Amino acid sequence: MKLIKPHEIRFTASITEEELRARLVAETLENIGALGPEGKPAVGVTTRITRGESRRGGYTITVTTPMPASLLALTAREGK
Repeated sequence: MKLIKPHEIRFTASITEEELRARLVAETLENIGALGPEGKPAVGVTTRITRGESRRGGYTITVTTPMPASLLALTAREGK
């Protein structure tokens, strides 16, 4: 008869705030196709990550990119 009967196994992982922010930004850039070589933002792309509002928490990731060439051409034709 066994004295110890295991019924649960737990795994624990930890991540720093800085690592979490970096991963959130990298995943966002990858999802919109703005991740350049070596896992860095593409040329001209900037990011900012802030804490969410109120008690709900979370994060807000803002990505700023240059205007696409097709829109630049359209605005040039319209004289804007």
